Amino acid sequence: MASMTELFLDNEFLEWTPGVTRELHRPVKYNLNPVLRPEKWWETHCILPNAVLYDKEEKLFKMWYRTGPAGKLTEAIDGHVSYTGYAISADGINWERPELGIFEIGGRRDHNIVLKSEVNARHGNVSAEQGKKAFILSVVPNPHPADENEKYVCMFADMGRRGCYLGYSKDGIHWRREPEPFWQTPVDVTRWGDDTLKSMIYDHLRQKWVIYRRVIPQESERLVARPGDENWRQPERITRIMAYADSRDLKKWENHRVIMIPDADDPGDTEFYGFSCYNYANAYVGYLWIYHTAPDNETIDIQLVTSRNGIDFTRCAGRSVYLPASPQGSFDRMICTSYMAEPMIVDDTVYIFYGGTNIDHGGSAMGQGKLQQAAGMATFKRDRFVNLYSSGNMPSYIVTKPFIVKHSDIYVNAGTWGGGSVKASVLTRDWRQVSGYECENFIPVSGNALDHPLIWKNKNGIAELKDREVRLRLHLDQARVHALTFDNAARPLGKLPDLPDYGGPRDCRPVDV
Repeated sequence: MASMTELFLDNEFLEWTPGVTRELHRPVKYNLNPVLRPEKWWETHCILPNAVLYDKEEKLFKMWYRTGPAGKLTEAIDGHVSYTGYAISADGINWERPELGIFEIGGRRDHNIVLKSEVNARHGNVSAEQGKKAFILSVVPNPHPADENEKYVCMFADMGRRGCYLGYSKDGIHWRREPEPFWQTPVDVTRWGDDTLKSMIYDHLRQKWVIYRRVIPQESERLVARPGDENWRQPERITRIMAYADSRDLKKWENHRVIMIPDADDPGDTEFYGFSCYNYANAYVGYLWIYHTAPDNETIDIQLVTSRNGIDFTRCAGRSVYLPASPQGSFDRMICTSYMAEPMIVDDTVYIFYGGTNIDHGGSAMGQGKLQQAAGMATFKRDRFVNLYSSGNMPSYIVTKPFIVKHSDIYVNAGTWGGGSVKASVLTRDWRQVSGYECENFIPVSGNALDHPLIWKNKNGIAELKDREVRLRLHLDQARVHALTFDNAARPLGKLPDLPDYGGPRDCRPVDV
């Protein structure tokens, strides 16, 4: 049986956690951000990393980014203000823009543009206010390609006729595009709406294609446009929220529904600007873009969310900010994560790429200097989305709900400080000690590592408990636990730098490492 990892993002696996507190383990932004900024003639002032993947075979990060004059129609190139560029990197820091010459723009082919608007030319409805806009939003490795030309599937937007479009490619560079959108909402078919932000993944846990997209509450009962919706009058008050649809074959889309909406526990100026999600271990991990619309402090930051079915999401750790916007004057005053179809894990490090801008939504400069939209990077260690840490001057425990033992070993992703430790015992469903697996027979875990093995004296892991229903109890002392992994194979320790000894009260825990 394949390994299974529990990330503790929610309480699904937890029965009791006395003396324990959950907190976010925030990613660390690269200190020389941005990693990719507009420098080329066709990029003008905009680079937004809409879709990023890590190709394990080629050992390359691949980025499809929105670029061009963006909102400046006066700088349009052949009427184009937004299109998609393509870049590659071996380390996520140093990026190459291959000159692909796929088509001509501005009378030139010395560029890396892989997708531009065609709908405007076909339908003859170029927006006098906005110009031609088309850009890839998601790129997904196809688990069931019909042939080599469908290795990748993309979802893209073309603002000449709004909606969700599909494209197919063998290399991520040359795209065969569907000419018509497969999903249009009422807002898509009006001229007052601009719902361009949406993401697509292949959900490996349910073996479905899934779309997450931005809508408004007034669309909740009619998420698919009907004849006559093009004449729909704009409601007096609208809010950006998140919706969902899925498909088995990329042809028939169903189960359209609203899945996330700000509520009375959010500040009154909260909207959901966008959303990126992927399968991670046995759960769904998502990055929810929180748009704070107050005119005097307009920003976008990121909250971490999780789900067990890809539809019902929980915002983690009390809705705390997971990836914050930077102070005024920074390039990432407003921040949006890229649409990542799958986690990018390289050498036990998880990568997040995001777009940042130093202007507010209305376009006025918030920082000093010229307008900038660029790509940033943040990282964290594998499985460390949150931690459960010992707090207060009391015993601190994590007790799981009952589970059937299917693996031979358990590993804990944890760190300790100040002489602290993690100890473990195995209980029956009715909370009785399992002989030989008591806490006093456990070899304490100490230090900071991704995969500490749980070892009891005179026991070969938990192999002899196979098919039994048990609970696991962890005793934390100046320690934090990020994840548990159940496996049948030996795992390397994954040692990390020691956490500093802060001394003092037990709840004076160290900063992120």
